[in-house]
Formats: sequence, C-alpha cells, structure tokens
Amino acid sequence: MEKRRLPKKENQRPDSANHTDLFPDSLPRRPAPIVPTAGTVKHDALLAMIASPVSQPSFERSWRLAAYINELVNDGWAILSREIDYHGRVIAEYRLDLTDEPTRAAVAAMTVRRRQAGFIHPQLVGLLVVSVPALAAALAAILGGV
Repeated sequence: MEKRRLPKKENQRPDSANHTDLFPDSLPRRPAPIVPTAGTVKHDALLAMIASPVSQPSFERSWRLAAYINELVNDGWAILSREIDYHGRVIAEYRLDLTDEPTRAAVAAMTVRRRQAGFIHPQLVGLLVVSVPALAAALAAILGGV
C-alpha cells in the first residue's frame, strides 16, 4: 500500500512556529542563533541565504547543502524551505525566515560586522601606494615651510 503525502503549504514552519499562544509573553525567548565559523561551508550556506534563496544547483561550494541547512536549523536559525521544479525534478529551495526575531537580529549583526571589516579592495591598494608618499611629501612641504 502506497503512503499518501499530505500537501505541504509553501513556506511552512514546524507546528510550534505556526501555533499562536494565548499568553505569548509567558513563553521563553528563543536563544540567538549560533553564527558558524567564517570560511566553513556552513558559514557560506548562511551567507548565500542572506543574499537570496538558495538551492543545491545554485550552491556550488558543496553538494551537501541540505546537511548544512539542517546544522543551521539545529544551531537556532529559522529557515524556510519550499519545493521547486528544477529540470523536471523537485528540489528544495531554502531561505531565512526574517519574521523570526532572533534570526533577524543575528542577520543584522552579521551584516554590520561584514560592513565594518576594514577590507581594502586590491585595486585601491595600488592607488594608496602611489598617493600616500605624494601626500606625505606635500604635507611636509606645507608644514615645513611654515
């Protein structure tokens, strides 16, 4: 006898997330998600989901995207999945649930840290190498002449 699959609603979260409590303030707050170590595949999967929804064909770093998504869920990230058609096959597409407060706060903290990383684009390094000595010579001439 073949099992019948129940139709899955798009972007469905587990039952506990869809349940509205009579006293929502009495529920314990969910802890903040754990941010993975930079440079790992799990971190790259998270960054890919911050940028846009991600599926296995669009994630080229590893062929085990679902395993890393599961690890992120276990680390406290709220992730939504939906089934999409890809060349006649049904595959999963994942995205972060930004309606979840801890996930939204963690994403905001990650993007602020990425903007404040102090990275200098390689093309600008050459400009700095040329302009800093010229600027220093100009300042020395101005301050030395005073």
